[in-house]
Amino acid sequence: MINGLECKNSLDPLRQGLLFGAGQISTRLKYILLSALGFTLLLVMDTVQGKSRQCDHVLLAGHPNLPPIIWGDYQKTLGAAPELVSDILTREGIQVDSDYQGGINRVLRKLQSGEIDLNPAMVRTPELEDKVHFIEPPIYTQKYAVLVRKGKHKDLNSWDDLKKLLGVTPKGLSLGTEFDEYARKNLRLIRTFHARQGLLMLNVGRVDYAIYPDTQGDLFMSLLDFEGRFEKASVDIASFKLYVGISKKLDCELPLKSLSEQLNFMLNSGLADHTVNDNLYKWMDFSLSKRPR
Repeated sequence: MINGLECKNSLDPLRQGLLFGAGQISTRLKYILLSALGFTLLLVMDTVQGKSRQCDHVLLAGHPNLPPIIWGDYQKTLGAAPELVSDILTREGIQVDSDYQGGINRVLRKLQSGEIDLNPAMVRTPELEDKVHFIEPPIYTQKYAVLVRKGKHKDLNSWDDLKKLLGVTPKGLSLGTEFDEYARKNLRLIRTFHARQGLLMLNVGRVDYAIYPDTQGDLFMSLLDFEGRFEKASVDIASFKLYVGISKKLDCELPLKSLSEQLNFMLNSGLADHTVNDNLYKWMDFSLSKRPR
């Protein structure tokens, strides 16, 4: 029969073993926790460093058909806005690569997901602001003109006034979401493959009016020697500001303050207007050489 003392002594090795095991577990647990904490700190430091480092290159893409501000040649995104933004970032030591992504909806999806870093000319909306950082000031205000033959159709003041007439505009040109939808449902609007064809049709009376961006219409009237033959109706098609948009998924820093300041200088000094005019001719050259006559 085992007495109480013997029973107590018989438990000592087990108790000692349990205490020793607990000590081992405690030590290992501390090691694991410290290792995990250290790993977490490293991740945080890497993230902070990644966010604070300046970008060395960015990829831009944008609307395929808003010349002369922005358009695509099926390989790159071109236009006044890409040129202005690229000039600024290049001076900051950042390489800018241009890509062509097709339709604007695809461009916007890729900008929000971070597959594209920057869109140099885009419409600002509350929905996009969650995933896109917009730079002030707007890089351009897009306006459209309704051109008619001089002395004809002076009573055009609203979209509804266009219902009874036949119009023309370049194919693929966005006239604003609201007007595009209205035109699809209510208007007879021919879309020409060649951009200047609409003015040629208007000149000979095949259509009653032509819709062009302000700068495009003025350029074509000058180039085609049509000055004095047309006038602008009072119809307000669309007018919207275009901004430089930067993806919030970008994992490096851009000099946003400098970008804003230099862009503001370009707009106020006339340099931006000069770049827009240059790109009118570049786009016209592209239009004449790449598209069928």
